[in-house]
Amino acid sequence: MLNLSIKFIIMNYEVRLLVKNLMLRSKTIVYWCCLFIAVFYLTGCINNNANSSRQSQHSLDVQGSDEEQIIPEVPSSDLLEPGNPITISFSGLSTVPVPFTCRIREDGTITPPYLNKQIKAAGLTIGALEQFLEKEYVPKIYRTINVTIRTADRFYFVGGEVRQPSRQPYIGRITVSQAIQSAGDFTDFADQRKVRVFRGAKVQIVDCKSALEDPTKDILIYPGDRIVVESKLF
Repeated sequence: MLNLSIKFIIMNYEVRLLVKNLMLRSKTIVYWCCLFIAVFYLTGCINNNANSSRQSQHSLDVQGSDEEQIIPEVPSSDLLEPGNPITISFSGLSTVPVPFTCRIREDGTITPPYLNKQIKAAGLTIGALEQFLEKEYVPKIYRTINVTIRTADRFYFVGGEVRQPSRQPYIGRITVSQAIQSAGDFTDFADQRKVRVFRGAKVQIVDCKSALEDPTKDILIYPGDRIVVESKLF
């Protein structure tokens, strides 16, 4: 009888230990499950916020592009090509050389006066060729000289609130403000802060008022550009 009592006590103790171990393991499992769920939830929130931010930024970018686009700085149509006729004029000298007229050869070169060598002109803009020739002339031949290059049949257009809406010949480096002056300047009804420059399928708005203080805002005009001055809203 005593032996049975002892065995019963031992078995009861072992059962309690087993139950206790099971409870500890259950708590551990529950703990890790809760931790995993919490981490998964937080990660999902962060990703959703990041995606929302990117979507919001994309929406802003799309909305901002409806009104205005940055036009390319140099259109391909402004690059000199073989066969283009050009006239090279000089200034800044006491005795000015006679203007030199030639046609760009098939290999893309010209031979300017006094240099006695071929210069690659095709693929350059007029401004780039002017600067290159000035460096060739100074100081090898002249102490100082200004080179101006003109090509035939190249125009830009100025319309809207200007005094003389017209097609103007493109004679070299010129800005939006200078182009407007060539068309008689602004009328009294012109919105000088909203001048549209169309180049191909793109348009850019130029603030000519701000350009007076910051010339970098006064963008360059190229052949084929169309400038439209808006009216003021009273």
